[in-house]
Amino acid sequence: MSLKIIVGKQICVLRKRFKLTQASLASLAGMEESALQRVDAGRINPTIKTLYKVANALNIELKVLFETL
Repeated sequence: MSLKIIVGKQICVLRKRFKLTQASLASLAGMEESALQRVDAGRINPTIKTLYKVANALNIELKVLFETL
């Protein structure tokens, strides 16, 4: 499984755990909803900057996005 898919699944799991929609997480992260949708689905390789924004929005450490739940 590729890293973009692992990270996307992790973001999706965490987003749902915190009861956030894609739209609300995108807003918290300061990014377009369509961009978050592509990351969440594992369709694109997000930049470190994007992952940092998502991690901050979820109030987690960046490394958590690379762990499997």
